[in-house]
Amino acid sequence: MRENAWLRSGPTPIADARFAAETYFKDMLDGSAIALPEHFDLGVNPCWGGAYCLPAFLILGVYQSGVRDLYSRLSKHSGIAQRPANSPSFYSQVHPTWTEYMRSLAASSSQALSGKLLGEASAVTFHFVWVHQEKLNQPYVDAMGRYWRACNARPDAEKATVPHRECMARHMADGREADAALARKAGMPMIPDGNQTARERRFSLPQLMRAVYGSFEPSLIVLLRQPWHRMHAAYYNYVHYARRYGSHAAGEVQWATESIGAFRQCEANFTTAACALSFESLSRENEEVFYHCDQLIKGMYIIFLERWRREFGKLLLLRSEDYYEAPRRALTKALHFLGLNVPSTDLEWQPLLEPAVQVAGTRPPDGLPPLPAAMEAALREFYAPSLELLVRSLQNEPDHADWERWTTMSWARSSSQVTGRVLGPGS
Repeated sequence: MRENAWLRSGPTPIADARFAAETYFKDMLDGSAIALPEHFDLGVNPCWGGAYCLPAFLILGVYQSGVRDLYSRLSKHSGIAQRPANSPSFYSQVHPTWTEYMRSLAASSSQALSGKLLGEASAVTFHFVWVHQEKLNQPYVDAMGRYWRACNARPDAEKATVPHRECMARHMADGREADAALARKAGMPMIPDGNQTARERRFSLPQLMRAVYGSFEPSLIVLLRQPWHRMHAAYYNYVHYARRYGSHAAGEVQWATESIGAFRQCEANFTTAACALSFESLSRENEEVFYHCDQLIKGMYIIFLERWRREFGKLLLLRSEDYYEAPRRALTKALHFLGLNVPSTDLEWQPLLEPAVQVAGTRPPDGLPPLPAAMEAALREFYAPSLELLVRSLQNEPDHADWERWTTMSWARSSSQVTGRVLGPGS
């Protein structure tokens, strides 16, 4: 089945998704008290057994866009259960396991059972680049770990003939096949399921979430930020970039240029989607790229959005720039989407608008330096095709024209520049 045909084929049958989930994660459906039930109890949250509940809404991402702040403000609403603003993602990280995940939700279960909406925010979930598929790609990781030890243990004479890098490169296909073998066992073989280098995972994060929720439709919210500004913020949020390239414009431009070049080289051999979803598993050259172009890829929103939309229909996209410019309007849209009452007076709005801005990670103490013009120009050119596809996919949305403007607009301030400030009432 061709990639596009699969994306158009409709949501994964629940029985298929749950069979796959049970293959990967035994404790999800093992018949214990915390195991997923066949059907959830009636209510605003998916609960069962009078004791266990899952979030009815999730803010999936994206990084450097205001996920923590949005959730923190929404949680001030009287109809939402109290829970930490940010949590590890069950879907994209090895930990928490299902048991650990259910334990983390236990403290909020009584509120959820009383009728308050249970939510979750985890910015890592939306853009499932290869490293954020770690919940599912462990067969590949384990296999490559074994090959690393075997390559390292060879006699010196053999190492001189076949360097460690080449030894590992020869085993990458075996690692990918270990991954594919478990996918077949789970009844969700890769696409295509052959000896091709590039094979897309049929059971990935959206399908895992579908297995968890069954017939319950969670409300999914995604905050998107102009990808060049998001990437600029990421450069200063993660210290490893500055350590390698320096905390200055020239270093940042070099990083962006190298990332674009490496991704273009990947595209010369594989499809854009394959490079976005499986970059470092495709070749040794890709694996050696500094942090695998992950920040560049995370801005290719349409790649991930169309895969989430295949499984879920209740999904709200918000623009990060609009959220910080007019928070009341964005919060109103989110509250309507969640089926919650919208505050009608300034006094009722105060708990949601008055707290200082919540920002995850680190930021320069004096705020972000300006985005280098050369970097912005290069990134605007790189992202133009994927943004065009994104806007086209939103043509039936009431704010379609706003999305078109968003792809080209220049915005004077960024979310990192309002750190510690109080949001105004907006409009």
